[in-house]
Amino acid sequence: MSQAIATTPATNELGMVLVISGPSGVGKDTVWKTAAPCLPTFSRAITCTTRERREGEIEGKTYYYVSKNEFQRMIDEDELIEWAEVHGNCYGVPQRSVFDRINAGLDVVCVIDVQGAIRIRRIFPTSTLVFIKPPKGRENEILAERIQTRSLVEQAELETRLNTANWEMTQTHLYDYEVVNDNLDEAAKELCDIVANIKEKRGEGAS
Repeated sequence: MSQAIATTPATNELGMVLVISGPSGVGKDTVWKTAAPCLPTFSRAITCTTRERREGEIEGKTYYYVSKNEFQRMIDEDELIEWAEVHGNCYGVPQRSVFDRINAGLDVVCVIDVQGAIRIRRIFPTSTLVFIKPPKGRENEILAERIQTRSLVEQAELETRLNTANWEMTQTHLYDYEVVNDNLDEAAKELCDIVANIKEKRGEGAS
């Protein structure tokens, strides 16, 4: 699978790149949304996707919704920093979603899957990778429940997602931090504390 990589200028004023990922159904988007008020310097990198829009999702805020032909054009013209095919749908982060902000010294968060996180680490070696995990010992039970609550899925698709989730949870060694999403408020606070500690080390404030 090909990957588009842009070149970023050398500067000491780059913003922080925060990557949040985890298996389908773990609640990574919800953890980010809950933590966002205590991370006001961060804006989310909007991902483009070929999947259909779900009820309540907003074009340009939740995702950029594109056709498969348009997505392929973006790959061919190197407009995507990273992209991956997940459960039959394509997801990608446009260069403008990340580079415009960090080159201006602003912070950006990418909420993406494990494949994307690994690629972003290659592009941005100083990025911070956080893996959101389900409670230990009940991983498949909780993920299956959350996936089915979020949208109706066929049994075959559910099994595919759970198999992918089991693989993803073997990749946590590639991450800088792990956060267990058993209690949403506690998980969000832990994420905020992680960022605050990193910014303190960089000589910045968290807000």
